[in-house]
Amino acid sequence: MEMRPIDDIDIGRDLTPSLSPLAFSLYDSSLVSHCSACFSPLSPPPHQFSPLLPSSPINSHHAPNPSILYCSPQCSNSDSDLHVSSAEHHLPHQQSHPTSCHLGGDTSDVRVALRLLHLFEKFHLISRPNERRLERIGGLMSNRDKLMSIENEEDGDILAKIRNGGRVMVSARRMRDGLDLDFSGDCLLEEAVLCLVLTNAVEVQVNGGRTIGIAVYDTTFSWINHSCSPNACYRFSLQENSQGSGDSPLWITPAATNTFDEIEAIHYGVCNKGGLEYGPRVILRSIKAIKKSEEVSIAYTDLLQAKAMRQLELWLKYRFICCCRRCDTWPSTYVDHCLQEISAVNLNCTNLSSDHNFYRDEAIRMLIDYVDDAKIRTKGK
Repeated sequence: MEMRPIDDIDIGRDLTPSLSPLAFSLYDSSLVSHCSACFSPLSPPPHQFSPLLPSSPINSHHAPNPSILYCSPQCSNSDSDLHVSSAEHHLPHQQSHPTSCHLGGDTSDVRVALRLLHLFEKFHLISRPNERRLERIGGLMSNRDKLMSIENEEDGDILAKIRNGGRVMVSARRMRDGLDLDFSGDCLLEEAVLCLVLTNAVEVQVNGGRTIGIAVYDTTFSWINHSCSPNACYRFSLQENSQGSGDSPLWITPAATNTFDEIEAIHYGVCNKGGLEYGPRVILRSIKAIKKSEEVSIAYTDLLQAKAMRQLELWLKYRFICCCRRCDTWPSTYVDHCLQEISAVNLNCTNLSSDHNFYRDEAIRMLIDYVDDAKIRTKGK
């Protein structure tokens, strides 16, 4: 799938209203510092609030500390039901069970996958008998077959992460339902939704600062493809009432290439009706003028990396090789050539026990030389 503008677009225009997330979660490192509903910083105790848990035998076991916290009773009221009904609440209990599979690192992707799976089931977008439709769920690509194939050692690490995450999700959901945790069946459904999260989730930044969590958005945002020379970017809004009269209208629309999968994705329902009324909203904005016939694109990776590093990161995360105009240009552009040289200098700096400041200054000098050279060549034309 791809997205195109419905008309010619000027630079610096918002292309979407503020889009609400389908599911989101803080990183584990941010769970004690930020609200799990609105992502705002938490005040010191006692001005912190735990989830509202129903009184039942299933929820009578308490973790040593609440797994998530809220900044206000309103945020707790908004999110507590989903926290419990999705089985996210049972992750700490599941992880402490002696026979359970354990996650070695951050659990945010599993948390989001549990919430998304609950949403998909709520809107009848996924079911056990329909597991053959796991490449796209609600219009969102899972990339399951590619992510779970093994071609090198790094692929094996990703496969293990998906397998373990799927088993953890099954255990948490069985604990929610009061079932025995000893389970010998497959986890295809859970693995597919976790793959969908790995493919579609974006990191959420607060006011341009550090990333504190991840979120998955509907097809309006998730169908936008990558380019190393993008014509759009996105920003986040954490205000609860950010969607209103000041919002931009929607300026983009799907443009299928008429393949069977894409036609089926539109026909079988897209996730445009399950967005939450709270959480980090995303807004798409043009950074170049875009013609009506052009595809809208954003960056999936850090563009201030050499081409080889960009290609490697995109392959490991998303299983595609970028063929955008910037990557296909030969010889490389001045910027990419410069980034490659700086990357080589940084590699030498890492491998050799020398003065790091010297290598940093050398990299900066090279960057200035390349820019000056480019200016001279441009003036000579």
